Amino acid sequence: MTAFAVLATTTLTGCGGFIDRGPTNQEIKDTTGLTVDEASPIVERNLELVWPEQVTIKRGPLPYSGVGCRTNDSMMSEGPPWYLRITKEEVNPSQEFIDRALANLESMTARGFILEPSKRPDAVPADRYYRDPRGYTVSSSLDTDVGPKKEVRFSMTATSPCAAE
Repeated sequence: MTAFAVLATTTLTGCGGFIDRGPTNQEIKDTTGLTVDEASPIVERNLELVWPEQVTIKRGPLPYSGVGCRTNDSMMSEGPPWYLRITKEEVNPSQEFIDRALANLESMTARGFILEPSKRPDAVPADRYYRDPRGYTVSSSLDTDVGPKKEVRFSMTATSPCAAE
C-alpha cells in the first residue's frame, strides 16, 4: 500500500502539473482583443521615445521579435499569442548617453508608466523597468565587463502585453 501511495503522489506532482500553459490566441482575441498589428506600432514608438538618440524602430518578423505567451511541456515559450519585444543596444556608451536614456525612461511616467522597484539588493541603478496600466513595458539594462574585450553594454527594451495574431 505504501508503494502505491508514493507512486500516486509522484504521478500527481510530476512536471506536467506545474506548467503554466498561458492564454491561447483565441483567448486573447476574446478578452483584450489586442492584436500584433495593433501592438507593434506602440512598442516601436515606445522604444523610439526612450532611446537617447533619434531613431526609427521597426519590429522584425515573428517569432524573432516576440516571446510566446504560452509555455510548452519543455518549459519553452511559444506563440501565438505573442509578447512583442524590441531591444536596442549601445556598446561602451558615454555617461551622457546613459543619463539621457534614463531621463527619457523617467519621462514615460507622464504617459502612465510606473517604475517598478527592483527586488534585487545588488541592482545596478541603470537597470530600470517601467510598466503602464495596459501592460506595455520599457526598460534599461547595463552590463559591464562583457566578453573578452570587457565591454560595457547598455540596452533598452520595449514590450507589449500578449497580442493575438
